[in-house]
Amino acid sequence: MKEWGIQGALVLTPEEELKGSSVEIKDAKIDRVSREKSRCALTIDAQDAVLTPGLINSHDHLLGTYFPKVGNGPYENWLPWDNDLKSAPVYEERQQIENRDLYLLGAYRNLVSAVTTVSDHIPHFVSEPYYDMLPMKAIRHYALAHSIASFALAWGGEIDAEYQKALKEDIPFITHIGEGFDAETRQDLKTLDRKGGLGDHSVLVHCIAFQDEDIKIIKQKGASVVWCADSNVFMFNTTAQVKKMLDAGVNVCIGTDSPMSGGENLLYELKFDRTYFKKTYGKDLPDETIVRMVTANPARAFHMKKSGHVKSGFVADLALFRHTRKNPYDSVVSAGLRDVLLVVIDGKPAYGDARYAHLFDALKVPYQRIVLDGEEKVVIGDLLGMLRRISKAVHFKKEFPFLPVEFQV
Repeated sequence: MKEWGIQGALVLTPEEELKGSSVEIKDAKIDRVSREKSRCALTIDAQDAVLTPGLINSHDHLLGTYFPKVGNGPYENWLPWDNDLKSAPVYEERQQIENRDLYLLGAYRNLVSAVTTVSDHIPHFVSEPYYDMLPMKAIRHYALAHSIASFALAWGGEIDAEYQKALKEDIPFITHIGEGFDAETRQDLKTLDRKGGLGDHSVLVHCIAFQDEDIKIIKQKGASVVWCADSNVFMFNTTAQVKKMLDAGVNVCIGTDSPMSGGENLLYELKFDRTYFKKTYGKDLPDETIVRMVTANPARAFHMKKSGHVKSGFVADLALFRHTRKNPYDSVVSAGLRDVLLVVIDGKPAYGDARYAHLFDALKVPYQRIVLDGEEKVVIGDLLGMLRRISKAVHFKKEFPFLPVEFQV
């Protein structure tokens, strides 16, 4: 692949701020990060932008991507919500759509919000037929359980076997846990530990029921937590004790969950989380911390050893945002869909402002021109065709707030 570069942006590594820096890309990797001008003949200027690692959505269900939300909470645990979902008219509507297009819808929902990698929590036999056709990346190698209680769905094998697989292959073991308040769910962490599924390869999603002792154990075991605040508040009127987790030094990541219970997209989630934290704890959740919760922290949680940072030798998954705030981290957390200027995956542009169409052309990356939220954009794949197929399947023009694209049926 042709070498190319980005220069002039304020780079968030995310641990450091590098002003007026250049990033050179070669063979899907970051070749050089420097305060000097790019040496590449093909270089784009990004003086008005903040460059970060590509964002990582630490919890989603791509097959469950649809709108609007469904629910009549608060619920005791996830099961009655799932029953309400599957009896709702909008679920019947969603069932008319091919799984391929639901996967694409979920992928584009993530891509336009600067997500380069998503953790799609679902059994492998369901997801594997679709991952190669997505316009962004899904984590492919993971061990899993649906959840811990006796009423869990039958995802994966026995918990101890799944966790041993995670250790052997150095991949994450992912499970919903503590998602509710019934007596059994409150014991989830103890059950998980007893069954041999708790350790530094565990990625624990939701954790609403966890108390101080649970948080202490998580820290001791080195497990990571995924915070899905909007989804939790919608379903349960509360969420995990995230401040105590952060204060204890737990590795906390952010996920959206499905838009049928959670927020519109990851950028929406960042702002929701910041506001919720301030309202709940009377203190600010620093923007620097939030950015790490969607870059470096999930890279650590999912054992993605060459992702989540802007460093030489790391995978060239990058996001470029309009610099709209004095604090560049705030520019990312406050960003709307219009402010996503460019998304790069494995060293190739995948989505961005129409001003960067020449980059796609120079790198021979096919693209489609779209208008999203009033802005001219370019994107890989056939996003418009997907929206038309969905509308045809449900027999009316179906529009989504998380993908506000102009299209004709």
